[in-house]
Amino acid sequence: MTIKDLAKLAGVSYSTVSKALNDSASISAATKTRIREIAQSEGYQKNLAATHLASGRTRLVGVALVEVNNPTFSNLALHLHRAFRARGYHMILAVSLDEVEVLSRLRVEGLILWEDVMRTHPGVVSRIHTWKIPAFILGTDDVLEVPHMRFDRKAGILEAVRYLRSFGHDRIGIVGDSQEIKIRAFMEAMADLGLEEISGEYLFPSEPTWEGGYRALKYARRDRPLPTAFIGLNNLVTKGALRALLERGYAVPRDISLIGYDNLPDMQFAEVPITTVGPLLEDIAETAAAVMVSLIEKQTTETVVVIDPVLIARASVSECRPSADPEEGERRVAVTEPAIEEVSAKLL
Repeated sequence: MTIKDLAKLAGVSYSTVSKALNDSASISAATKTRIREIAQSEGYQKNLAATHLASGRTRLVGVALVEVNNPTFSNLALHLHRAFRARGYHMILAVSLDEVEVLSRLRVEGLILWEDVMRTHPGVVSRIHTWKIPAFILGTDDVLEVPHMRFDRKAGILEAVRYLRSFGHDRIGIVGDSQEIKIRAFMEAMADLGLEEISGEYLFPSEPTWEGGYRALKYARRDRPLPTAFIGLNNLVTKGALRALLERGYAVPRDISLIGYDNLPDMQFAEVPITTVGPLLEDIAETAAAVMVSLIEKQTTETVVVIDPVLIARASVSECRPSADPEEGERRVAVTEPAIEEVSAKLL
């Protein structure tokens, strides 16, 4: 079914069908409705290649992420899709460098990259420049010479420490070590509170995964009390840490409080609704889409953007208790401990 076939069925000219499908003001509402109904009933699909040839525009934007199994990236992709669609653009998602190269052959008009893509493939930005399309980098901690969006991760960790301190916590731990800027912010915040002498004892390194957060606290030393509060460095680590604490018999937040970095909607549906800090994904997507469209359409816009963190209070933080005895939790609740692989399969 082509646009010429639609014109014959509707008894109008080719140009009238084209204008109706493109919502031209020169076509009456009744004619638009009739043509669109015929198009829908006949299964007509707009030929993007033909549209590109006719207009020189594809209205396609590529988005390159490092992975989609982390809920942060899958949720961000969804919000970006909605934001571009609202602006009349289509989004194509790439999850590997090979797919980024494919985007050039699809004639995308702009490209958004998560900073890890740029960091692991240093030459990718220069290659994008050869396509002569605008690029916008998300999530960097550095000041770049190309348009980019920075997240104030340092401010987020500082806010989390201060929030926990307002509940009386001074033995605060951090789970994860995947982003140095967050670790530095934690140490700085603890020093500002006069707690630098103990902050190093409460670093619990882990891989940036659910299993990493789980193992970091599940198998933490049991010959000394745990901190009375923890900050997880991403959503997966935080949820793994929560499961470990619960399996060890600690009540969250009665015994130990918990804050997670990454403001994801599903954090409210964890075993205990988790207080979170970080940029809002809706803000990231809306801002990124607005900047990208402005760059494509050569409008004046800010090309360096900083997104501030937001703390969302839920049920995982409460007033500090005097101690979190490493034996007390195990005595209080006898928990059958399934293998880590079984736990992961059920939760992930």
